[in-house]
Amino acid sequence: MWGLVTYEIANEGEVDIQLVPKSKRGISTDDYVKKYAEEIQKSAGYPGAKVMVMHTKMKGIRMTGDFDIEIELHAPKTVTMVEMYELAAKISSMIKDVKGVSNLSISIDVTKPEYHFIPDRNRLVDIGISEAAVSSNIKTLVDGKVAGSYYESGYYYPIRVVADEKTFKGKEDVGNMPIFMKKGLFYLRDLGTIKTSVGPVEIDRIDQMRVIKVTASVIGADVGKTSSEVYRMIKDIKLPAGCFINAGGQAQMMRENFKTLGFILLMALFFAYVILAIQFESLILPLLILSRLPLSVIGISVALFITNTPVGVTVLIGVLILAGIQIVHGVILITFTQELIAAGEKVKEAVLKGAELRLRPILMTTMVGILGLIPLAFNWGEGTELLKPMAIGVIGGLIFSIYLTFYYMPIVFMAIMENKNK
Repeated sequence: MWGLVTYEIANEGEVDIQLVPKSKRGISTDDYVKKYAEEIQKSAGYPGAKVMVMHTKMKGIRMTGDFDIEIELHAPKTVTMVEMYELAAKISSMIKDVKGVSNLSISIDVTKPEYHFIPDRNRLVDIGISEAAVSSNIKTLVDGKVAGSYYESGYYYPIRVVADEKTFKGKEDVGNMPIFMKKGLFYLRDLGTIKTSVGPVEIDRIDQMRVIKVTASVIGADVGKTSSEVYRMIKDIKLPAGCFINAGGQAQMMRENFKTLGFILLMALFFAYVILAIQFESLILPLLILSRLPLSVIGISVALFITNTPVGVTVLIGVLILAGIQIVHGVILITFTQELIAAGEKVKEAVLKGAELRLRPILMTTMVGILGLIPLAFNWGEGTELLKPMAIGVIGGLIFSIYLTFYYMPIVFMAIMENKNK
């Protein structure tokens, strides 16, 4: 293996490890992560350091988020970051024992030391000072304020006035911060209470709402099933007013991909129906050909169940492939049967003869498809894991489609023709 160290954030580092080809090692990527994750995490010799060992993203594939499971907790400004963090920690503790969940983490750290100033409103009213004025003074001293600019060599440079950081070494120095007002000079300690607290290192926002993510990787289990179990466990959690939970990460990606591929499949079936209706000059026969596709889900489901293979986005791609093959087989059989009927054969004899004569070519194309998908189904070669569910699903659908082509479709076709003749 070889590695690469990259740095994107000041307090974070990343080591990417590239394993040698699968044929040259006797351990899978999941097993490798399981074997060395705990050892690597314990090797971190720095207090408070977090080490996560996980799969890297697949190159060339659009993926949402860096983790298999991302629970997004959205909250309005009325909920403090500390309250959000406590809620995120509660969610983390609820899902930590779910099978396959590892590398549990919360996207923010509420460990940054802060001083909170709580103004005494009665005192400010007595003096005649507004909270906004006090806030403006504090901001000027801490962040500075542009007081002017100077010109040199064709450029204007802003002049920012700011207090020296060395003057604020502790709580007492913050309390001695001068607040300059028209009514005189005041000190911050006399205008309210100063408390020592902690806050987040960074704040993430989505659609103007603050967000904390509870993230986790899935190792040695199905991402879909594990995600479903995780969201089932937290669906009844009580949230403060205005807060809500969204599914991110791979769950969001799968949901979006299923929606997109489902739309593509529906459009493909619609255009296929239009073309077949024009070809057969019938509105019923195209429905007969296309009706085998939803019935093929039986074969796909049985194949995936027998092999204990999870349903993934690639299975929908396999359904598209299967739809094309089944439409071709249906057109071959129905067209030839209609030609026999036009030549004077009776419906029943034409159906039987057509099925018998078209059995060989349809079986040949079916076997070619099955044999071509066997390497993917048995995970032969490098990088075939992603397409394994697709291959298994299509093989199951093709096997079941033989029954649909030579039993289901002839019977329904005979019923349609007999009803038409009446």
